[in-house]
Amino acid sequence: MQNNDESNDKYFSEITDQEFSKVRTIVSAILESNSTKTIDKKTKGLIELIPEILITSGELKHSSKFKDTSFEDFIKSQTFKDLIVKSVENKFPADTIKSQEIEFLKSIIPATFYITNNKLSNEMTKDFINKGQIELAVIKSKKGEVITYNSLTYDDKNISIIGRYEFTAYDRAIHNAACSLYAAGNDIVTPAMVYRTVNGMITQEKVSPQALEAVFQSLYNSRFLKLIVDYTNEATARGIKGIDKFKIDSYLLPADVITVEAGGYKVEAFKFLKKPPLYEYAQFTGQIISVPLSILDTKEATRNTEDIIPIKEYLIRRIEIMRHDKTMSNKILYDTIFEEVGITISDQKQRNRLRSYITAILNLWKTRDKYIKDFKEYQEGRTFKGIKIVY
Repeated sequence: MQNNDESNDKYFSEITDQEFSKVRTIVSAILESNSTKTIDKKTKGLIELIPEILITSGELKHSSKFKDTSFEDFIKSQTFKDLIVKSVENKFPADTIKSQEIEFLKSIIPATFYITNNKLSNEMTKDFINKGQIELAVIKSKKGEVITYNSLTYDDKNISIIGRYEFTAYDRAIHNAACSLYAAGNDIVTPAMVYRTVNGMITQEKVSPQALEAVFQSLYNSRFLKLIVDYTNEATARGIKGIDKFKIDSYLLPADVITVEAGGYKVEAFKFLKKPPLYEYAQFTGQIISVPLSILDTKEATRNTEDIIPIKEYLIRRIEIMRHDKTMSNKILYDTIFEEVGITISDQKQRNRLRSYITAILNLWKTRDKYIKDFKEYQEGRTFKGIKIVY
């Protein structure tokens, strides 16, 4: 990479062509897919800002604070994110930058969506909360069952839970999205970031206030869900050594609610205090599903609703289990899908509508993503009972 300003040579000298390309990709990808003239101008302006951003980055890299920091870590830092946002604010009036665009600018877009896939994750949406200690058989073998001891309780003393005392399949999907953002390097997440992640959005699609409120409520309430898991027996059975006791005692979403100010807008966000314990537990025992984020972008097939979001995640979970466990059936009952995601079918019209959404999603995964080879519905008599996956 060349620089004509000799005064800045020492700052550019530490930045390789590969690193320059990486920063250009990060900055330009943020806005390049938008179509309005204002956004196109902003995209071009941001790309023009890259040398300026890199000069300032070089200055910061020479500071004592970052002298021992790798370039990879530096461009993931809050300082670098703030630098990009500040550059945008200086080049464009604050009233042309909408709140959700600023949130997007400050996020690291995950390439991968992670789904916790242990017994606890799969059972905690089923009348689990405030039921005391629950035993779960996590491993079954000829030697017997391996048991973990679990409880999930709302710690609602001196606080007000928003709306409901439950943890639904939708909440689990939202939690997995937040964990995916954390894994990508985000220590602060907004409802818009989480919504975009759970729906595979990598550009600046606008999110409705109602959808943002549902995500906020889910994240907010998870901060008061006390999770206790004693998985000592499981760790021993899986050959994990070096620790005598394996126990979690933490809140499901260990995060503070903060207000992020940027470009004259205030946005409520969640700042992680540490790694979410359910994600850490699944990671420790090797029970995490990972898929490309793009798989969750199904807007070509159907709208993203509080029913569709957990249906997508459940289908992915079942398909991934089929891939890795050849003893599992490749058939999925519609009734099982509806039960697992908490949908009560009131009439045939509703059932047929959801059926059509499911087949549209699967067809997209087949034709666009090549995620599955094929699928087909199967019947019992005149009733469509479920789907058969060819993977």
